[in-house]
Amino acid sequence: MTKYDHKDIEEKWQKFWAKQDLYKAVDNSDKEKYYILDMFPYPSGSGLHVGHVESYTATDIYSRFKRMQGYNVLHPMGWDAFGLPAENYAVKTGVPPQETTDKSTDVFREQIKSLGLSYDWSREINTSSPEYYKWTQWLFLLLYKNKLAYKKKATVNWCPGCQTVLANEQVVDGECERCDSAVEKKELSQWFFNILKYADELIDGLDTVDWPESTKLAQKNWIGKSEGAIFRFPLNKKFRYVILHGYASGPEKHFLPWLRRKLEEQGHSVEIPTLPNSDDPNIEEQVKYVNENVNLDEDTILLGHSLGTVVALKYLENSNSKIHELVLFGGFIDTDINVDRDFFETFDWKFDFENIKDKSRSIKIVRDESDDSIPPEQAEKIERRIGGEIIDVQARKPHFRDSEEPEVLRTSLPSIEVFTTRPDTLFGATYMIVSPENSLVEKYAKYIENIDEVRSYVESAKAKTDIERSSEEREKTGVELKGLKAINEATKEELPVFVADYVLNTYATGSIMAVPAHDERDHQFAEKMNLPIVEVVSGEGDLPRSEPGVLINSGEFDGFSNAEARSKITEAFGGEIKTTYKLRDWLVSRQRYWGAPIPIVYDPEGNPHPIPEKYLPWELPTDVDYQPKGTAPLGSSEELKKRTEEIFGEGWTPEIDTMDTFVDSSWYYMRFTDPQNADEFANSEKLDSWLPVDMYIGGAEHTVLHLLYARFFTKVLRDLGYLGIDEPFQSLRHQGMILGPDGNKMSKSKGNIVNPDEMMERFGADTVRMYEMFMGPLEQAKAWSTDNMIGLRRFLEKSWRLQEKVTEKSETAGSIVARTIKKVTEDIENLQFNTAISALMILANDFDKKEKILEADFEAYLRLLAPFAPHITEEMYQNLGYKTSVHSTKWPEFKEEDLSLDELTLAVQVDGKVRDSITVPSEANEEEIKQMARTEKVEKWIDGREVKKIIVIPGKIVSIVL
Repeated sequence: MTKYDHKDIEEKWQKFWAKQDLYKAVDNSDKEKYYILDMFPYPSGSGLHVGHVESYTATDIYSRFKRMQGYNVLHPMGWDAFGLPAENYAVKTGVPPQETTDKSTDVFREQIKSLGLSYDWSREINTSSPEYYKWTQWLFLLLYKNKLAYKKKATVNWCPGCQTVLANEQVVDGECERCDSAVEKKELSQWFFNILKYADELIDGLDTVDWPESTKLAQKNWIGKSEGAIFRFPLNKKFRYVILHGYASGPEKHFLPWLRRKLEEQGHSVEIPTLPNSDDPNIEEQVKYVNENVNLDEDTILLGHSLGTVVALKYLENSNSKIHELVLFGGFIDTDINVDRDFFETFDWKFDFENIKDKSRSIKIVRDESDDSIPPEQAEKIERRIGGEIIDVQARKPHFRDSEEPEVLRTSLPSIEVFTTRPDTLFGATYMIVSPENSLVEKYAKYIENIDEVRSYVESAKAKTDIERSSEEREKTGVELKGLKAINEATKEELPVFVADYVLNTYATGSIMAVPAHDERDHQFAEKMNLPIVEVVSGEGDLPRSEPGVLINSGEFDGFSNAEARSKITEAFGGEIKTTYKLRDWLVSRQRYWGAPIPIVYDPEGNPHPIPEKYLPWELPTDVDYQPKGTAPLGSSEELKKRTEEIFGEGWTPEIDTMDTFVDSSWYYMRFTDPQNADEFANSEKLDSWLPVDMYIGGAEHTVLHLLYARFFTKVLRDLGYLGIDEPFQSLRHQGMILGPDGNKMSKSKGNIVNPDEMMERFGADTVRMYEMFMGPLEQAKAWSTDNMIGLRRFLEKSWRLQEKVTEKSETAGSIVARTIKKVTEDIENLQFNTAISALMILANDFDKKEKILEADFEAYLRLLAPFAPHITEEMYQNLGYKTSVHSTKWPEFKEEDLSLDELTLAVQVDGKVRDSITVPSEANEEEIKQMARTEKVEKWIDGREVKKIIVIPGKIVSIVL
C-alpha cells in the first residue's frame, strides 16, 4: 500500500473534476432542484482566511450530499468586488481598483479550487464587471420609475475617514464599520430606496422562513414597529396668515372660509386678498396686486394654494421683507402639469429661486397624494430650487378642493408634533423635548430669548454618538427654549419646551411629550430640571412606572384602563392613530469611486433624468482622482462630463455618486440563475425554476444589511411582476467565528492570523476541511489549534490504511454501518457536521479492529465520508476498481431492520443536571462516547465555558463537569 500523499491526490482530482465539469447545474432538469448559496466574498488582497474555509466547506458538504441524494444542485460562486478597501489602496498607492480587484479575485479563485469546493464555475459573476452592474443600474432605474428611488436632502451619517455617507446600518456604536472613525452628521442631498413601504411585510415574512430566531428578532427590532398616536401641541406664538387662493377661487370658496375660522379660533389673524380676475387670471397682474395691497413681515405665514403658489413665489422674489414661513399647497413652477390653462401664456415662468429661498425662515411643500392636477414631480422641482420639506398628505378632495381640508390646517399651524406609544398618558405630559437636530430651533430662533445658549448646546450635542445620547445610564442634559411654550390641550396648561440630546431626530418626529411619572429617562430629566411629575396611571411601587393600570388625574377619563383610554383620548384631543418604525429608507448614495455609477443625469435646470437603457452599462470612468475631497471622485472625470454632454446636450451633468455596494449583493442570488444573459437581469423561467434559495449560509453580521436589503429587493421585483416568490432565502444558517489560537479574533495587529494555504500545504485540503467541521457546532465561535489538526490527519491516514483490509468475503460490519448511515444522514441534513464526523470515526475504529472489511461496507463508508474529504475518498473509490466519481454515486441507504438493538441510550448531564440523551453503539469506547455527548443541546448549556472533565459511567450516564 502506497503512503497517503495528499498533494498528488488533491491536484489529480481537482483537475479531473474541472475537466469533467462534474458540478455544473443543469437548467430544465427532471431532477428536483436544490439551490445552496454562500454569502459571496469580497476578494481582498490578503486572500482567504480560515473563516471563509469554515462556511464554504459547510455548503460544499451539503451540496455534495444533496447531489448524491439525487437533487439537481445549484451551488455557484462569485465576487462582491466593489468596495472601499480597493479604493483606499488606490488612494495610498495610485494603483487602480480594477487592477487590485482582478489580482485578488484570481488569488481567491485558486485558493477556493485548492480546497476542492464543488462550485459551478460556469456561473461565476463579478459585481464590478460592466456585464453585471449594467443590471444593477437597470434595477435602480426600475425602482426610480416606480417611485421607490428618490433624492432628497437629509441629515446623514458622514465618515470623515472614508469621506463618504454611511447608511444607519453601517454605523456601529457611533463609528464607521470599516475605518472606526467617529461618524458626524451632515445635511446633504442623497438618493434613497423606499424600503419603509415594505416594513410590515418585512416583519410578517419572517414567520414564513426557516431562520435562526435570533436573526429574526434582530430584524424585527431593527425595523422597530411602534403603534401609537400623533399629537400636535400648539405653540404660544400667534402669527398673521396671508393666504393666496388659486384659479377660479377666492376668499369664500373651497376650504378657505373654514380655514380662516379655524385659525382665528386659535388666536391668529388671517388675511385672504381677493386676487383679480380669478376665473381668467393674468399672473403678472395678480403678483402686482399683492405687491400693492399686502405687506409681509417676520411674523407672517404665507400660504399659497395652486396658482396662488406661483403668485406667492413671484411675490417673495421681489419682496424686501422676510417672512416666518412659506407653505405651498398643490404648488407648481412650470407648465408641466395635468391641466392646460390660458394663464400659462401670461407668465415667463422664470424665478429668482435664490432670492425666494432667502426670504423665508421655513418652507413647507404640501403634496396631495391623490392630486389629479399637479403631478408629484412638481413638489420635487420646488424642493430642489428652494429647499424646504415635502409633506405628503391625503386631501379630502383631490388638489385640496373640499370645503374642509384638515391636512391644510394641520400642516399650517405652529405646533410641535409628537409621536407617542402611550396616548393614555397625555394628561401626564408636563414638558416637551425637541432633538438638537430638530428644525424647530432655528425656525423659532427669533422668539427664543436664550438662542445663543441653545445653539451652543446644539453644537455640543452633534459631537456625541446616538449610542451615547440614548444611553439609559447617562446623565440627562438639556436647555429650555425660553419664551417658547407648548399647550397641552388636555390640561390647557402651557408646557416648557427643551432641547435635549437624549431625544434623537431619527425616531418618529424628533420630538416628544415628556411624561416623567411613567418614563425612566423623562423622570431623570424632570428631577434634574425640577419639573412637575404628574402620575396619571395608578399602580404599586415607586415612580416612574410603565406597567398597565387605571387612569387617575385625567379628567373625565379617570377610571378607564390604559387600553380603553388610548383610543378615547386620541380621538378627544385630535390625535391621529399612527404606526411608526425605527427603520429609515435605505440611503444608497456613496461619495466613492469603486462602485456602480448611479444612472441619472441632470438637465441644465438641475432636474434628474434616468439614463435610457440603451446607454447601460453607464460605465465607470478611469480618469479620476481617487484622493478624498469630501465630494465624489467621479466629479473629477473629464471623460464622464464629455460623455454626458455628447449624449444629452450642453449643460447636462452626470450624477457623480456611486451606489452602496449592498445594492450589488441585494440581487446576486437571482443573477446566478442566468449569469450570461445579456438581454435581461435573468430569464423569468430560470428564476421561477431555481428560486428561492433553499439553503443560505453566511455571517450574522449581515442581519440588518444584506439580508434585509435582499428581502426588500425580492418583494419589489415580485410586485413588479418579475418574481413569483415572497422571500429569497428559505433556510438560513450562520457560521460561528474562527478565533485565533489565543482565543481572540484574528487580526494582523495581534499576529494570530492562520493562513489556510499553509495548513493545506502541511496537512492537505481534506484535513483542513474536516478539522474546521470537527472543531464544534457550525454556529459557535471556536479557537484554532494547529495541534488538534493532527488528529484529523491521523483519522484520514487510518481510513487510507483500511483499504488493505477490504475483501468481498468477510464478516460484515453489522448494524454499525446502518446506524452510521442513519446518523451521518441526519447530522448533515441538520448541519451538525462535527457529530457526523464523530460517527464516521467510530465506524473507522470498528473497521480497524477487524481483520477484514466487507467491500460493500467500505464502499458505504467512502460515500459517507466523500462530502467531508472529497479528494481521498475519490482516490480510494477508484482503488476499489470503479471508473465513475464517488461524488456521482447514490447516497447510502439502510433498512430499519438493519438497526439492531445492540446500542445503548445514555443520559448526558451538565454540572449534575440532565440536559440531553444520546444513543451509542454498544461497542463504542469511552472517547467515542465523549465525542458523541457534545450534542447541540448540550453545547448550549456549556455556553462556551471550559469543560473540566467528562465522566462516562458505562451503560448509564455521561457527566460533563464545567
